[in-house]
Amino acid sequence: MYINIIQLYAILRKRDCHFFHCFCKERNLDFTSLCSDYNKRQTLIDAYSVPIMPVGHPSSWVVPSDIAERVVLNPNTKRQSGRPMEGQHASSSERTTTQSCRRCGQSGHNSRRCSNPPLINEGPSRIVPEEYRRKCSICHQVGHNKQTCPHKESAEE
Repeated sequence: MYINIIQLYAILRKRDCHFFHCFCKERNLDFTSLCSDYNKRQTLIDAYSVPIMPVGHPSSWVVPSDIAERVVLNPNTKRQSGRPMEGQHASSSERTTTQSCRRCGQSGHNSRRCSNPPLINEGPSRIVPEEYRRKCSICHQVGHNKQTCPHKESAEE
């Protein structure tokens, strides 16, 4: 089987190094000076210049007796119990966020597990417009519900 090494090199170079070529062209850099010798065309040609012979079927191999007597087993490892961890680990450039409690304002816990006294909010309270506030279903006034409505007895009659 004949492989055109030059053509193969050109295909690999276009496919794998496209972004690197664009980077070098934008900055007027010499591509060949930045590449390792392993990525150069002459190294690829030299690697395939020596004829490569197939190894044949394993039954036809000549194996020394001391190596043939060795028993190689799989490593003795056990899979950890539980669900496997996700592969996402925060990189060093990402900011880590610490949990903070909205009740007391301290970090390290949430409001469900908070045993500290609540933080007194000195800022402006949120003012809800009249049309969005809940109203009593009996008298349609704001400030109470139908269970505590002062007009409840008169509405039942």
